[in-house]
Amino acid sequence: MKNYAVTGSIMLNNIKYADGSTKEGLLGGGGLYALSGIRLWTDQCHFVGDIGEDFETLVAPWWDGNHIPRTGLNLCHRHCVYNQVNYEPDGRFFEHSIYPEGSAHNMYMVTHPEQIEPVAGDLKGLSMVASANPVEFRKIGRMREKYGFKVMFEINTGNCKAEFLDDILECLQHVDIYSVNLPEAKDIFSQETEEGCIAAMQKIGKPCFFRVGIKGSYMVMPDKAWFVPIVRGEHDIDPTGCGNSSTAAAFFAMCEGEDPLMCAIIGNVTSCLNAQQFGPMPVMDAALRQKARQMAEDLYRQYSGQ
Repeated sequence: MKNYAVTGSIMLNNIKYADGSTKEGLLGGGGLYALSGIRLWTDQCHFVGDIGEDFETLVAPWWDGNHIPRTGLNLCHRHCVYNQVNYEPDGRFFEHSIYPEGSAHNMYMVTHPEQIEPVAGDLKGLSMVASANPVEFRKIGRMREKYGFKVMFEINTGNCKAEFLDDILECLQHVDIYSVNLPEAKDIFSQETEEGCIAAMQKIGKPCFFRVGIKGSYMVMPDKAWFVPIVRGEHDIDPTGCGNSSTAAAFFAMCEGEDPLMCAIIGNVTSCLNAQQFGPMPVMDAALRQKARQMAEDLYRQYSGQ
């Protein structure tokens, strides 16, 4: 059976929310949240990337408790990343590295194509939270052609600016789908409106899972954009990681042959379940998977009219 893999960061977060409240030492990181987003729907997913020695005390209880394989983990540092994340009222967030201090964070735990190569032959899909580096993506593209897996590119927020558009477009030649949120899309495409962003995406001709905050998300295809409103839960607590987890889940749905509407729904259901607690979903078991699937099927009937 083919597997899924994700890349990105594993970290601890100190978070200051838009209302001024704070939480410290929460498990997170784009890679970890993306991993949880796919693991909600299938056990056939692992992480590829770097970890620190403190993984064993900080992350392993959650990791091993959810029976996640350690395939692809590369121990190469003393510590995992530690970030400060500050949310703005409009849903945007800004982060800086507590450890390692300063700009060293940008290269501290970057997953390179050479780390993916050993597992590439077993992949059905690779979900990447990554910077827009055309050199690295050309390598990914060659693996994609050789082994036949699909690639999701969730663009790092730091690269979501108009000055990186050419690099982003070059990277997109080597992937099957990408994802950004509304503020990021406005900056990349120099647009003022949601509609303008969608039009710019459709000109590129590459599918995009387009997240629009508390409004919901779109699956944007070259000829049509499917919108699904946000899925509210009983205890919406923490939006951290909702973009990462929903992006990876929508990608999983696409790889499994779901239509664009269901892809967006599966992304939104994942975001909903991710937001029900501080940090990632604590236990991704058969009961939660069944609940998620039922939520998705009910919403599909509602929005498709079937």
